[in-house]
Amino acid sequence: WRGPGGVSFRGKPNDWPEYVKRFIAEHGVTDIVSLGDGRRWHADAIPVAKAAGVRIHVIEQGYLRPHYLTVEPEGTGGNTRFPRDWDNIAELAEKTPLPHPGFKSSFLSFSIMDVAFNLANILSSWVLYPHYKQHALDHPLREWGGWIFKKALRLKGRRAMLEVAEGRVTAHQGPLYVFPLQLETDYQIRLHGPAEGLRETLKRIIASFRVHAPADAMLAIKLHPLDNGWTPWQALIAEEIAGIEDRVVYLDGGDLDAMLARAAGCVVINSTVGLTALTLGAPVKALGAAIYDLPCMTFQTDLDAFWAGAAKPDEARLALFLRALTAAIQVPGGFDGTGAEPGAANMAAKMLSP
Repeated sequence: WRGPGGVSFRGKPNDWPEYVKRFIAEHGVTDIVSLGDGRRWHADAIPVAKAAGVRIHVIEQGYLRPHYLTVEPEGTGGNTRFPRDWDNIAELAEKTPLPHPGFKSSFLSFSIMDVAFNLANILSSWVLYPHYKQHALDHPLREWGGWIFKKALRLKGRRAMLEVAEGRVTAHQGPLYVFPLQLETDYQIRLHGPAEGLRETLKRIIASFRVHAPADAMLAIKLHPLDNGWTPWQALIAEEIAGIEDRVVYLDGGDLDAMLARAAGCVVINSTVGLTALTLGAPVKALGAAIYDLPCMTFQTDLDAFWAGAAKPDEARLALFLRALTAAIQVPGGFDGTGAEPGAANMAAKMLSP
């Protein structure tokens, strides 16, 4: 924290909830802002704050990307308070959403900030915060190693494989189904995804596709753009597709929107890609807790039946949902680039509103 007034907690994790309770009482805290709600420090602090009557604001990347940020009361994803019934959604849709002017971000500048932040933790946290433990599954050095050895140094080969994979998708004439992989470290997977985990869910999707999808259908499995390369997704997929190799394709990159625009369906856990697919008119089956998993928008019965021809989302209901979502819990901005300053201002205004 580079500004004035910062207070450091250097105690043990088990002492944290009581510390938060005491801090709220001593300082008259009215509001708490949390980046996500899944990390231990946040998950432990939020119920303590709620019990004390403190307002909780959970901020995150936008459900509608790339030009929005999320500000939700008390929780996101599976913990959202966003209504599940269309009457209340319609009421929220009457509010006027803030338009976005369009923002630019830079992967390079974001990466530099990420490296600087994690280097500071590696070099100093063991002294300044002796009980600090990171929330991510991979240590930063392992994360960077993946980007260097699994991604950057294999770039030429990866591009060649992507070109072949995209060629297969382009040439395919039958129904195309898309499954976008998420990150195993993502709390939307760890807390709000299927209990079996992402790898077992991948196997379940392939097994269901094998038996229940039309014989001329193709399943495109796309790697998450921020995957660090350590999980051997391509090998895991190869183990599961014996006998249907010509019907399943793995893509490390590519134009996801172009695939979704022609897709017969999109299977997701709870990725925001599901919302993108809906806006492009593709039927969606969500396997985890997703804010958009609502009747008339997503497929509501079991996965095996999805391949037989799920209906497209109801356009009127989808428009209502998007307007309500934007008006209620989305603000224009970004965490980096040209959206950072307006994003901070818009988040502050949202938190200070009734």
